[in-house]
Amino acid sequence: MIEIVIVLFVISLVFAIVSPHLKLQKTPGLREVSLKIAGEYRALYWEAISRQQVLRLKYDLDKGTVSAFRMAPDGSLKPVSIRGISVWSIAPKVRFTRIHTLHQGRVESGRTFTQFFPTGAVEPTTIHLSDRHSHSMTITVNPVNGRTHIFKGDVEAPSLPPLLPGGVGNGAFMGAG
Repeated sequence: MIEIVIVLFVISLVFAIVSPHLKLQKTPGLREVSLKIAGEYRALYWEAISRQQVLRLKYDLDKGTVSAFRMAPDGSLKPVSIRGISVWSIAPKVRFTRIHTLHQGRVESGRTFTQFFPTGAVEPTTIHLSDRHSHSMTITVNPVNGRTHIFKGDVEAPSLPPLLPGGVGNGAFMGAG
């Protein structure tokens, strides 16, 4: 009996030492991707104000990538070097369904972006995400204060209040930002 207890103790000890080093990372789902986008909105909002620069968060709907850039004085785009912000992919579990922006309207494929201005204004944007199981989330950004709102479900832009958070459409308000 003592031998069994000792063997179980040794196995538990080895597992406790080895398990933190195993690559058991879960691929991000709909909620995690929505929160990451909301976090990048906040970071770019404050970065644009503090550095007095125009910044862009670019989306490639076909590849499922998100990347941040700053607009140089000559009009060219330079990658943003902000801690925690880099090019990242929302795939494989999540995809962009469509994105509504002020400058392009409804975009279902290709590329589009959200612009952040030094004055604190943000281009109005609504992002629709979905996963393989037909679950969806909608992310909106307030153009005045840069706050993001995340809604469960596929909420159409006309039914969203422009400046008010809350439960709207066919989904419940989750909050972020």
